[in-house]
Amino acid sequence: MMANPPMAGKPGLFARTRKVTRALRRDRSGLALIEFAFSLPIFIGLGFYGVEVANLAVTQMKMSQIALNMADNASRIGTLNSNLAAKVINEQQINDVFQAASIQAGAAGLYDDGRTVLSSLEVNASGGQTIMWQRCKGMAIEDSEYGPQGTGATGTGFAGMGPPGDKISASVGTAVMYVELTYTYEPLFGTMFMEPQELRQEAAYTVRDAREIGKEPTNNVVAARQSTCNKYDAILPQTSDADIAAAQAALAAAQSDDDDDDDDDDEDMPGYSGGNNPNNPGKGLCVAQLVCVKI
Repeated sequence: MMANPPMAGKPGLFARTRKVTRALRRDRSGLALIEFAFSLPIFIGLGFYGVEVANLAVTQMKMSQIALNMADNASRIGTLNSNLAAKVINEQQINDVFQAASIQAGAAGLYDDGRTVLSSLEVNASGGQTIMWQRCKGMAIEDSEYGPQGTGATGTGFAGMGPPGDKISASVGTAVMYVELTYTYEPLFGTMFMEPQELRQEAAYTVRDAREIGKEPTNNVVAARQSTCNKYDAILPQTSDADIAAAQAALAAAQSDDDDDDDDDDEDMPGYSGGNNPNNPGKGLCVAQLVCVKI
């Protein structure tokens, strides 16, 4: 006799199995959820990238506004001198201009992660352009792209400040306040979508009122608070004398240690050695989130 087939005697089980299989094959109830699970990481990534790009655009616009306002404020400062019938500016007023820019930047940390250079562009004795005086603020190891104070002091070889083909020049008897702003943008999501970006903005305003020109601002602050461009610091009017003294002492000690440790390590970047400024690797040595030095 022939043996019964495996499903013999159980026709109901076989029919039910086929019925369930066909039902599962036709079932589409979880398809949307599965597709969503696969596409969710892509949409999240695009969303975060959009937030990053938008934040970069907002930061760029903020830096542009800060540069414009800083040049505008610098064009208005001064104390009227009755003998000259013109305004005389001083170092404290210039520091107030830097302070206003810091307040406008807010949490962006303009002087922790960037630097501003304020130049007084004037006419020299030869009728050419010159940077009569220049003041700076910020821990970033960046200098003016157009030269230091005294550039163009004689002759007519210095054409002015600004991009090639679009130079700005001062008129006789007045000055132009020219601002160069550099800021390192740190992405919100690290380096997932973009690397840190160096943002640069420039702005200029002609001095609004009659001002004493042809000389440096009156010095009415101590040397530690004068914002000369040989310093790389975030010292502002509200910074206490004790904090400044502590930062300077720490910097002197750090420089001494760096000189002992880096006798022959300066080959890859001539003029610099060591350094712990995160936005200027290898360019400067910084302490107390207040003072840096180019070494």
